[in-house]
Amino acid sequence: MEKSGETPKWETLDRNILSVIFNKLDAMDLIMGASRVCISWFVASHDKSLWQTVDLAKVQQVVVSYSPESRDKVRPVVFYNHRVDDDEIERGLSFRNVLVNFYQCLHGEVEKGRSLREVLIEITKLSDTAPKNLFFNSHSYIKEKDLMFAAQRMPNIEKLVLPRWCYHNKKSFRFAFSRWKNLKTLIIAHDHNLNGGFEFQAVGENCINLTNLKYLGYLHEYNAEQIVRCFQKLKRLSLRCSFLCVRGVLSLITGLQNHVILNLTHCVFHDVALLRQNVPAIGPVPSDDLVQAATQKLDKLIKCSHDCSFCKAWWERLTLTSLDKSRWHPYDKDWRNDEIEEFVF
Repeated sequence: MEKSGETPKWETLDRNILSVIFNKLDAMDLIMGASRVCISWFVASHDKSLWQTVDLAKVQQVVVSYSPESRDKVRPVVFYNHRVDDDEIERGLSFRNVLVNFYQCLHGEVEKGRSLREVLIEITKLSDTAPKNLFFNSHSYIKEKDLMFAAQRMPNIEKLVLPRWCYHNKKSFRFAFSRWKNLKTLIIAHDHNLNGGFEFQAVGENCINLTNLKYLGYLHEYNAEQIVRCFQKLKRLSLRCSFLCVRGVLSLITGLQNHVILNLTHCVFHDVALLRQNVPAIGPVPSDDLVQAATQKLDKLIKCSHDCSFCKAWWERLTLTSLDKSRWHPYDKDWRNDEIEEFVF
């Protein structure tokens, strides 16, 4: 036990040791816990190696209430808390919980939820412009000013993950992506029913180094046309866990001149032309024409086998909900994964 007047040993830990320890923590643990323990820990929390990736994808979110409807859609008021570990049994014994409890006992307070803006402000106080990867939770609601703030304070982002709840106008998108000139990989979960069209043009005009795109949602033919027009440098494209218009996918295959890898795993395909002829044209398996076009043009096509259990499960759920695409979101739990390495986060 330390004698009165002596400096606690945990305050004098070597910065390299602290860096190793802090690397085990997530962003919330650093900004609301470790960085507030003492001066030496606060200084160590500024280590740039800790902030190469800002991962908010596993941060626990608490929807407190709902704001008035806008654009006929209800916008959630979301607050962030410390991450909940995947394994409930080990959660109470995890290192991060020990540290959080230690901080709370030391300062006599219990952390409450924080808004996204508050989280971003605290992160950028420590990270400065170091982050190269920025991942949002799949259910995050990003306000226009939040996105613009993140872009202004974290201009060196190379890999970005945007959620479905993202309402923006052209001005905010142009501002944000004009700051992200180094962006190479973009992952977007897009739901036209929730947030309207995505501003592909704003991204394409500013992010000339973008070579990897992952699109999760409903791919209409006009979405595909926008992607072809705005992202001619694309090499890798993943449409994993999406609802796809066959003609749209074909236009991507033929229109993207530098495209080499396409991921079509766990998708549902529909063909408008066949539907008009009363021919069954909706299913979890790509048509032979689509597969042939892809294999002839691309270096690699990734698709599911006919007996894929994942596809069968989601197809059953989809048909049970009368093709209500708003209820069909397999990426809620699986969107961090991908068969193309560049899209794993």
